[in-house]
Amino acid sequence: MNRNILIVDDEEIQANIIADILEKEAYKVGKAYSAEEALKNISKGNFSVLLVDLKMPGIGGIGLLKAIKEKGLSTNLIIMTAYGTIDTAVEAMKAGAFDYIRKPFSKDELLLNIDKAVKSYELYKQNINLKEELKTTQNGKKLIGSSDGIKKVNELIDRVAVSDSINVLITGESGTGKEVAAREIHFRSSSVDMPFIAVNCSAIPENLLESELFGYEKGAFTGAVTKRDGKFVRANGGTIFLDEIGDMPLNMQAKLLRVIQDKAVTPIGGDEPVNMEVRIIAATNRNIDTMVERGDFRDDLYYRLNVVPIHIPSLRERKEDIPVFAEYIIEKLNEKLKKNVQGLPQEIMSALMSYSFPGNVRELENMLERAFILSGDDRLRLDHFPILSSNSNENGGFFEAKSLKAISGEAKKRAEKDAIEKALIEMNWNRVKTARLLEVDYKTLRRKMKDFDINPHYTAKRSHK
Repeated sequence: MNRNILIVDDEEIQANIIADILEKEAYKVGKAYSAEEALKNISKGNFSVLLVDLKMPGIGGIGLLKAIKEKGLSTNLIIMTAYGTIDTAVEAMKAGAFDYIRKPFSKDELLLNIDKAVKSYELYKQNINLKEELKTTQNGKKLIGSSDGIKKVNELIDRVAVSDSINVLITGESGTGKEVAAREIHFRSSSVDMPFIAVNCSAIPENLLESELFGYEKGAFTGAVTKRDGKFVRANGGTIFLDEIGDMPLNMQAKLLRVIQDKAVTPIGGDEPVNMEVRIIAATNRNIDTMVERGDFRDDLYYRLNVVPIHIPSLRERKEDIPVFAEYIIEKLNEKLKKNVQGLPQEIMSALMSYSFPGNVRELENMLERAFILSGDDRLRLDHFPILSSNSNENGGFFEAKSLKAISGEAKKRAEKDAIEKALIEMNWNRVKTARLLEVDYKTLRRKMKDFDINPHYTAKRSHK
């Protein structure tokens, strides 16, 4: 949340007093002693709120407001006014000011007005970002692909999007596009202009998950220097996407169930529940039915979330979509990296079609981006795809005299090991970042590194052979 505040007041003592109050509440404060100075600061900084004195030498508060509007700058402006100038302050609000506050004002009045303005600015920015995402994420259209599996997914998304109150559970392997599907549901709904808040349940430490989701009151615990809204309150009126819901601890599952039942959240340290209307879209790459049977996932929560189940097929189950994905990704990479790659040679496409893609669409994206970087020009070669070229060179001996099941299992293991090693090297062996890149939880990455005997010394030696 942007907590940058600019105080604009020609009275230096008054500006310093206000700044001291705000800084104690963890706001970042700038000061300007004229409207002209404020305009220079606004163009350099990123302020969510301007607290402006109405009467100042020069162009004054009203003039500053008009100048901000003319320049198309986005910030919430609060007018400070004396009793005799209320009518002028009201006129300022009609001209686009967010609010006004009458002098002399108390500390509580000041903080309440600032808090409202900051939250309003945050919501405005979220809506702008959502609209931009709507334009750029596959042009706001359906998920990429023409396979039967993805057609069924798109049909389900269209049906679900009609109602903003239906909860959805999306399943599928890591990298299949579960978050893309969740965003599509939101974008095709009537709540498209409302917030879409994504939360990765496996990436947030267990002791912080409750405060992230439900928020907290000032003083609720050490470090809670100011009140903070949780993800659910921020998503009010829109959609909250709970990714990796299968990694949510049982005690948090119980609290989430209560939120769904009551349609309200109670912040940590608070007494009063906050009512809300939020669609919940949950996703997992785990077998949630098995988790319910084992008692690792609450069955009552499962039934609440799984109103409409959507399964995203893996990329190897819809290989006919690989050329379409490749074309789309190449188009994005050309724009991002300022290149002009025109499609893929047949040998590369054949290798892609033969590859198992344990990392699914995410792996294809990473593979193509790496190839773009390795290529010195606008032509991609097979040797720009190390995992494909090594797979091609070794296929003869590797597949000899083995059952299809064994071939599939060993190919997947080898591909997983190679992908993990490359990701670790790319992330300088930072396991947290690597887990995030591969879209697996930290424990899974550690287990697989142990299973595959992956360590920095051995991998570094082997990569230099």
